[in-house]
Amino acid sequence: MNLAIATTPKTFSLLSIGQRGVGKTVFLAGSYTELHPDSQVDRTQQLWFDCEDEEVQANLENIKNHVARTNLYPPPTIKITNFDFSLKRQLRSDIETVCNFRWWDIPGESCNIHNPDFQDMIFTSNGCCVFINAHALIEDKDYLSVLEDIYNQVAAIASVVYKYSLEYGFALILTKCDLIELNSTTQAQIDQRLQPIITYLDLLRLTYQKFYSAIPIVTVNGVSRLKASGAASPLLWLLSHLNNSEPLLQEDLPNEPSKQSLISHILQPKNRNDILLIYSLSAILLAAIAAIFLAFYSFTPTPQQTPATEQQSS
Repeated sequence: MNLAIATTPKTFSLLSIGQRGVGKTVFLAGSYTELHPDSQVDRTQQLWFDCEDEEVQANLENIKNHVARTNLYPPPTIKITNFDFSLKRQLRSDIETVCNFRWWDIPGESCNIHNPDFQDMIFTSNGCCVFINAHALIEDKDYLSVLEDIYNQVAAIASVVYKYSLEYGFALILTKCDLIELNSTTQAQIDQRLQPIITYLDLLRLTYQKFYSAIPIVTVNGVSRLKASGAASPLLWLLSHLNNSEPLLQEDLPNEPSKQSLISHILQPKNRNDILLIYSLSAILLAAIAAIFLAFYSFTPTPQQTPATEQQSS
């Protein structure tokens, strides 16, 4: 992974969206634990997250202690929490800061496009981690109603990103994958049910990538802890994209009248207050795309999956 080091490291703001309990906080704690210097045996040419904010360190330590004490995941986030980090790398005898980033851990109910604070976050953010419960996606048909809200939130953000040519990236993170058996069948089901938002992101030619996340609680020497193997991959990918890519200009996009003319009629805001109009119109377009796939899914039987042993939700 190519993470360029600038003379003055850039600072990025990342949104995290998804319903309460989907695993956003566990994901961040797992990512931090995986790349923390204490977890590295040999830090040569290694990347790790550093945090100088004592309050943030205390929050992350509380999560770690909660898991060790209760053998349970921490309760859902009840308020918007900012976590400030630096991504650092050790090269020979030098330690260099690759970039800085702020993680906005947002309660699911605050991810509402009509919420002025959430609107502000969209315009001041550089990337978005979209959290989707993979276990519910496979096993719970009622989860489709939750997905509709998430898809509309992503569509609103994506439409604003496209219109204003923002340098942006979307990490689609499937959580609780330790509760399902990941194979060709379940991955195909996941791809099918993600198709509405993937189709929309492709339509706007935005940058995104899908990740499977499994952060089970394991017991080692009688102490419970998060098993975070590869947990930091989504953040590293997103930061790598933001740290290296140039802003995408609308005139650089290929001209496909059948698609682009439709988008140009939908996305015509004059100021930031028009984000609500963008949301309404983009939601209509996304709903039309989603209806085809969701209708198909409602008639598709879902085989029961057997959770792998020694795995818990993450």
